[in-house]
Amino acid sequence: IDNFHFLTMLDNIFDTGLETERLILRKLRIADDIDMFEYTSNNQITKYLEWEPHTSISQTQDFIGSALNAYNQINNAFLWGIEEKKDKKLIGVVRVFDFSKKNSRAEISYILNPFYQGKGYMVESIKTVLKFCFHELKINRIQAKCTSDNIASEWIMKKTGMKNEGLLKEFFRINGEKKDALIYSILVSEFAIKE
Repeated sequence: IDNFHFLTMLDNIFDTGLETERLILRKLRIADDIDMFEYTSNNQITKYLEWEPHTSISQTQDFIGSALNAYNQINNAFLWGIEEKKDKKLIGVVRVFDFSKKNSRAEISYILNPFYQGKGYMVESIKTVLKFCFHELKINRIQAKCTSDNIASEWIMKKTGMKNEGLLKEFFRINGEKKDALIYSILVSEFAIKE
């Protein structure tokens, strides 16, 4: 991702805007509520996730409000909104969390509006976040998890260079059902090789 660059840098070590040719990764805004509700209310998107689809825009607004509060309160997690430059629209998020400075590791999760899936946007977003975490923050290991039946999410992990490390039995409980989790990871040394 050649035109990767930084837009801002504040107190939270992750608090940096990122940009690619097609996307801007930035803090969420209150005005993102309608765009975000498009996918948070979609049960096809949330069927693999630990939370229920939003039934009202106020739930999405509450989520954005809590994300805005968290930006200035913690520095072991960060949520980037993914804005598609052409449409000037929020199309998803990438979150880094469970950052351990001592162990030099973190985890990522992600979600994308189904209308924008299949265009490489999420792979582009994650590779940009990985580059930032590895090269600028000197993190050594980043991992991600998904339910074992979430083929699309697993494909994204593979496409970003992550490798399968195994199965966590009955790790998730989704809609009352026990679900196994696949765990993938990538090390900075492996990312450097992929680049």
